Amino acid sequence: MSIGFDIADVFTEIGTQFNIKAASGEADVTGGYLDFEMNRQVTKPFIREVFLECFFAYDTPVEAGNVIEFQDGTGRRFMVMNKTQENFENEAILYEGVLYKCNVSGELSRPSGEVFDSNYRQTTAWESIRTEAFALLSDRLFGTDLEQDEPIGQFNIESQLLYLPHSYGVQQLDRYSPRSGEYYKVEIIATRRFDQVDVCYLAEDTRP
Repeated sequence: MSIGFDIADVFTEIGTQFNIKAASGEADVTGGYLDFEMNRQVTKPFIREVFLECFFAYDTPVEAGNVIEFQDGTGRRFMVMNKTQENFENEAILYEGVLYKCNVSGELSRPSGEVFDSNYRQTTAWESIRTEAFALLSDRLFGTDLEQDEPIGQFNIESQLLYLPHSYGVQQLDRYSPRSGEYYKVEIIATRRFDQVDVCYLAEDTRP
């Protein structure tokens, strides 16, 4: 593992430190380092803002679907979309990855029945699934979602997309409520687009 060890040592010198965000009530995994490259598609500001290509050390505990937080003073959080091993002489020397920026944090909840309020009006009872759910929330870009090749300003926006770690266990008809105060209903879940990240098609949630 000498080459992998040497690369990992370089990451601690020139890379960016990060923590792996853990489930609620658990401690974050600290002490990781990565090296990343900015996306060079300067004519596509959305892509440049959201996507990062990165490299992890050969012994990283990071897995696809993890949310990581940069310890560089910015507090930026990213989802690990995939993790691909790079070998030398049949041994892992590093991992390549793609990160999507988490631009929202909110609560994921699930309808658990109907109840009556103090005015005897029927309303929905909600079960909290995760109180701090990091995600990428974006407009759906017609045709190819985020991988859009149309000139800037010619996007045909259809609906909202939410990218969530698969470990959150999102289900159809769940509600996602960002800290900014909106309510979204999960209408469709594309579970096979990424191994460990769910892509949810959203609509405005008007349920009481």
